[in-house]
Amino acid sequence: LQPLVAASRSNGPMDAPEDDVVPSPSSFARKVARSSEPPASATQVAWARTNAANGTNGAAVENVASALSNEGINNGLQRISLAMQQSYAAARGHFAGEGEGGVASSNGAPPAADSNAAAPADSDKRKKMLLLLMATLFVALLGAGLDKFTAVEAEKELEAGEQDPAFHEHTSDKKEVDKPAIHLINVEGYRPTEMVNASDFILPGTENAPPLSAAKGRPYYPILNHFQHRDPKSPYAQQWGYFDFEDPDPKWDGKMRPHPDFDGVPNRDVLNADFPDSAWQNDEEYMTSFLAQAKLLVNRSIEAVYAEYGVGIPADGSVTLTEEQYVHRDQFAPFVLKETINTPAGGSWSTKKSFDGIARRMIHHIMTGDTFKLTLGGHSAAAGHGAGFNQSYIIEAGHVLEPVFAHLGVEFRAYNFAQGGMGTMQQAMAGMDLRSKETDWIMWDSRMTERPPSIANFFLRQALISGNRAPVLMGEGVNVNEFHEKAGAAIAAQGMGWVPVTVSDEQVKEVPWAAQWLQCARGATTDCKKHEYTAGCWVEREDFKPRPQGAIVGGQAGWHPGNRIHKRRGRMIALIVLRSLAYALDKWETLAAESGYPIAEEHWHVTEYYKSIREKAPTVGGCYGNSWKIGQKRHLEEIEADNNNVTTAADGRNLDEGDFWPSRLCNVPLQGRSLWGPRHNPMESSLLSIMRANDKGDIDPGIKNNAYIDKPCYNPPDRPAPWTVPPSTEPFAPLIGASRRLDVEEHKPRQLRGMDGSLFGNAQGVSTIIDEAEVHISTSIQNTTRVLAEGDEAVATAAVDKNAIVPGYGMNVKWGRPGVCDGSSHHWCDKTCESGCLMGGGQDNRGMVCFDGFSGWVIFDIKNVKSGFIGARMEPWHGPAETPITAAWKEVNNGGNGNYDKTGRERLLHEEYQEQQMHEGVERMKQEIEEDIQHENDPGRRLGGGQSCGMAGDYTFEYAINGTIVSWNQAKFCEHFTRLNYNLDVIKFMDDESKTGNFELAMRMTNVGRAQVMCITHLY
Repeated sequence: LQPLVAASRSNGPMDAPEDDVVPSPSSFARKVARSSEPPASATQVAWARTNAANGTNGAAVENVASALSNEGINNGLQRISLAMQQSYAAARGHFAGEGEGGVASSNGAPPAADSNAAAPADSDKRKKMLLLLMATLFVALLGAGLDKFTAVEAEKELEAGEQDPAFHEHTSDKKEVDKPAIHLINVEGYRPTEMVNASDFILPGTENAPPLSAAKGRPYYPILNHFQHRDPKSPYAQQWGYFDFEDPDPKWDGKMRPHPDFDGVPNRDVLNADFPDSAWQNDEEYMTSFLAQAKLLVNRSIEAVYAEYGVGIPADGSVTLTEEQYVHRDQFAPFVLKETINTPAGGSWSTKKSFDGIARRMIHHIMTGDTFKLTLGGHSAAAGHGAGFNQSYIIEAGHVLEPVFAHLGVEFRAYNFAQGGMGTMQQAMAGMDLRSKETDWIMWDSRMTERPPSIANFFLRQALISGNRAPVLMGEGVNVNEFHEKAGAAIAAQGMGWVPVTVSDEQVKEVPWAAQWLQCARGATTDCKKHEYTAGCWVEREDFKPRPQGAIVGGQAGWHPGNRIHKRRGRMIALIVLRSLAYALDKWETLAAESGYPIAEEHWHVTEYYKSIREKAPTVGGCYGNSWKIGQKRHLEEIEADNNNVTTAADGRNLDEGDFWPSRLCNVPLQGRSLWGPRHNPMESSLLSIMRANDKGDIDPGIKNNAYIDKPCYNPPDRPAPWTVPPSTEPFAPLIGASRRLDVEEHKPRQLRGMDGSLFGNAQGVSTIIDEAEVHISTSIQNTTRVLAEGDEAVATAAVDKNAIVPGYGMNVKWGRPGVCDGSSHHWCDKTCESGCLMGGGQDNRGMVCFDGFSGWVIFDIKNVKSGFIGARMEPWHGPAETPITAAWKEVNNGGNGNYDKTGRERLLHEEYQEQQMHEGVERMKQEIEEDIQHENDPGRRLGGGQSCGMAGDYTFEYAINGTIVSWNQAKFCEHFTRLNYNLDVIKFMDDESKTGNFELAMRMTNVGRAQVMCITHLY
């Protein structure tokens, strides 16, 4: 491994040469391919020199050298004798076969003339050859002795503890590629005792990993150590290497080293003086060994991605590339680290300034055991429609990166918040509350549905100013340059490169698994498009048989790439992150060489770095201007007329913005709650988390349980699927980075329970295997349907005054998909028994709170308002089907007590009816999403037109802020109803910068009965 370490420091795929251009690792690969071969013995070196000096070609004598060095003296001498006889006979044949001028006669017979004259020369050459053989024999004997002496001395040093016991050369009877000795490390003392971050996802191949390990998909936070589970016996580890690291100080073997209180300071930026003397961050020996292994880990993870597409080189040198393959290797994933933003670049790129900022972040996260979150916002193609959620490209990137970061003590998570039939602005208006305030790297991919550049600008701007960190920015077709130049934000861009082509159904069998049918050659006799979608809906298992499942995941469309394309793009994103990580590790070593460990705080603290970017982000232009407003009127002809009335010189906006949302929101850190998904931390970010319960203690009076905690129809994890992992003979980057094996073991039977907790034994098609402990819901889920009642005061007030602003009994909560739809692969979403594609994994979710003229007040408690703005995304076009709870009612709250007077069988039947309506609502939601997806590429539906302001004629919509009621009829409501983007229509309730603090927002419908339903999906 020493040549690999040396090469990786100077020419590795992740290192930047002095000109800051990081090529694909062809030169590195050539060096590794050659240097990773078994080292030549002294005998072989001597023979090579002798052979070169004399210009001879004696393969037989080279066998002599090999025999002496590998077989021992006795057996070697026997082979030498035979080799000498063969060589002498060959020499005689060689000279005898030469004709005049050294050219053999055409029939192979010796020439008739001048044979006597040639005899003396023949004899002289024979003598020279024999002398050469004798000299070689002497050198060979000497070399064999030296080799034997070296081996004996090495073994003595090994026994004395002076050599690294993990890797050493050994001799055997057969010449073969040396393999590293298996080095087992006891990690028992580093394992957590309780699960902090739960997961329902297990990467195929890790079924037998410890239950609370990162390898199992359940890392605990903070990790704070570098002793995650690894399997050095696995074939991948033997071929590619593994994270062979243990604490160099024996007294800490199997024990956690002390660390400071990271949670006691902002962003975990403790002082260097806070690290205990024995902390690993201070220990030079620990850090030297750790960083060396970390760099090898990153390098083999990069190589593993290359290998998946046929141009990677494992650490053991078992693969040798052809010159053509080296060319393709250069073309596979080109990457340029630009000195300035204007430096030309093809393929993927970033800037040195960006990599320095990323290095600060990564060093910080490793030193403090912080989390690292990669986040995506986009439309249906980014969401993985047609490919499957867990095969979407951002999740595929996470599969490669999670085990790498886990070995470094960092919990890495990838989140896909893309939503079908939508863009990203409905999320961005909530700041980072729906996308995680701890996001480190964010990507925008919604050009199809959000073409105005102002929208992407708003998305990225809010990512910088609304969260607790200032993430790295990426975007498909987005101009991020000004964020880099003015705000100092780190930026990167992902490109593509060469892939193996498919020619025919027969030839594709020789193409690497990851690249099969990925790209068809011109004139190919097979159709790649027919093989684009291979993600299925089910893999058979022994403990559960579902209803009939689809053959493949639904959602295919001309603009929806298949799972192979997603995997390829995810690998390209992972390579950018890995290269930035490698840069960070190199920089860490360089800084430590100057000042020791820990490196100076100015190089790894992040608080001031984040703050500087957030403060400068508002100076970046491009959010709103003449080309686009933050809101449009309801009809296209009104937009044109409005554009003719521009009166401001500063930003091209009307002096009187009226009911358009104010442009100041560009640079206001926004907050929000929603029932749409996926969203980060779905319970905390739920609209229901700020919705006031009625006096009975219910947020949703229609059902008896929180729909989020409906148990799945079967138990996690899903079985490994053939469309997600390659055959065992193929390289697989996620397992190579983690040094794990790819196999599927038998799973023990698991208990299955229904949504009510009862056994599924009588359910059709469901097994009755019992093991209740296996059925679990993640610990972050709580029941928010029933909360503490506020006492009898609200009941008495409502009885006296029907207009009192207290929560009503007739609103309907559309929960959307059950489960934990948090945008990650680590939780289960929508695993219901009714699903026709249980492994599709879709998380698109459109929940909402709906109310009609009989529902009463819906009340939200909005806290910590800082800039005097409150608004909401509203849907006024729904009918009575969305409020089944008020069916048969004739007045508000059913005359007083809603449906709470129902008892016994009547109450049971009502709850069953509500449950049925809830599931039917989910199906309507899914259908609505699919219909919107079909119009994603329709520019006529993007900004103009839109849904109506009501379905049943006139109505009265009322809202109240801290008790002050405002009433609008339908026409007035329509005047205030503002379109921000396709399918994003909003109402502004408060716009006064002087107002701050906590506010009560209430709303209701009157004078319309059940004919008109109003729904709220987001509150900003």
